[in-house]
Amino acid sequence: MSSEQHARHPVPRRPAPEHRFNGDEAAPAVAEGASKTDVPAGAAQPELTEREGLQLLLKQFQELREYVSYYAAAKTDSAKCSVRNAIRRIVLAALGFVALAGLIVMASWFVLSGIAQGVGAWFGDQAWIGTLITGVLALTGVGLGVSCAVAIRNNASRKRTVRKYETRHARQRARFGRDVRD
Repeated sequence: MSSEQHARHPVPRRPAPEHRFNGDEAAPAVAEGASKTDVPAGAAQPELTEREGLQLLLKQFQELREYVSYYAAAKTDSAKCSVRNAIRRIVLAALGFVALAGLIVMASWFVLSGIAQGVGAWFGDQAWIGTLITGVLALTGVGLGVSCAVAIRNNASRKRTVRKYETRHARQRARFGRDVRD
């Protein structure tokens, strides 16, 4: 199409977004010298030439680009905030763990030192004997505790596995009339 044909067949303009105002006030008026694209809502929509249509399209693409950029920036900031909060929680948890571990070590040290001094006093103020006996008893207690914990865990795991296969056997019998053991 030639320029003349475009001028004779103008591109229709999409409706402008409605401006917000209550029914008591008058709609905003178009200022003198305003372009055809600055028509208030409810006013007659003039038809645009091809050039004006392209300018409006470019303006709308720029607006869309700004909104997409704004959305991306907001999502990026949200992700940064989430990461900062996660790091903050991890650091606080680590500090709490260190403080609790320090408290446990300190309390254990006081208990074991007291026991060692008491046992040393039984053997006629022989501190080294009290320390030795207390250390051996403490290590034995830790070893027995770990052994019991491992045995309990292994027993629970074995029971779960047996239950799992008994359930599968029952399902096989119900479905096929026999199970894998038959």
